[in-house]
Amino acid sequence: MELPALTKKVGAFTLVGVVGACFDFGTRTLLLNLGVLGFVARACSYIVGSTVAYYLNSFFTFQGDRSNAEKARAAVVYTVCFLAAVLVDALMRLSATEMPHILFWSWFVSQAVATVLNFVLQNTWVFRAQSAA
Repeated sequence: MELPALTKKVGAFTLVGVVGACFDFGTRTLLLNLGVLGFVARACSYIVGSTVAYYLNSFFTFQGDRSNAEKARAAVVYTVCFLAAVLVDALMRLSATEMPHILFWSWFVSQAVATVLNFVLQNTWVFRAQSAA
């Protein structure tokens, strides 16, 4: 892949990621304020943010076809990223309880880990398989 094409893809992925992260963080904040347990709130918010991001990335970043096969590959990737996000969030909240703004930082770091993993897997497997066909 040429550098300008990769740069454009990373830029689009980043913009879509910001939108998805807003949905994710907003959902998590709402659920926590409603008294939902932290790991449940994180899990639900990740699902909301990821669903928004998948559809936006499919249209704007990777020009996917949203076929059942593509959705199945994306579901596997989002499940792996989901597990990584929930695990990192929980580990940070448990190990850094005295850290100021730990709820934000645990979300931020868990989101960063999941985002990098998500881009790599989507770019090399979810949407690559469609464009190679």
